[in-house]
Amino acid sequence: MVESEHDAATGEKTIVLRPNGSLNRRQGVALLAFCALLMGSIGGVFAFLGAWPVLPFSGLEWLLLAYCLHLSRRQSAEREIITITDALVRVEKGRESPWQTHKFQRAWVRIDWTGPSARGRPSRLSLRLHGKEVEIGRFLVESERQALAMELKVLLSSR
Repeated sequence: MVESEHDAATGEKTIVLRPNGSLNRRQGVALLAFCALLMGSIGGVFAFLGAWPVLPFSGLEWLLLAYCLHLSRRQSAEREIITITDALVRVEKGRESPWQTHKFQRAWVRIDWTGPSARGRPSRLSLRLHGKEVEIGRFLVESERQALAMELKVLLSSR
């Protein structure tokens, strides 16, 4: 998902990139509770019929589902913030706070966009300056990545 903001007072343009999150925290908890109830019921019926070894596997399956949902929620919290000023282009990557920051001189930065390959590989969008390269928007869908490349070309070419 791409969100753009423009500060008219400073002339600063900010683009926030984030992946599409399928579930919020409350929905994830509700899904886990429903699955626990369903898996517990099925495991309970099998245990009542004498196949008690089904219960531990049902519990492990639920734990695996909970772990996968946790990983999905953690990945959907990623953010990339691109800030374009008159002199600099700053890319910050992280979740709650930036854990990686890259700065480029606006006059010399180059956009490198390679389209999708015939073998099904997605496109790749990056910013380059003097051998330093930062990939941006790797979690975006193809149309969003292409629109971002066009928007960045317009923003960086206009002064």
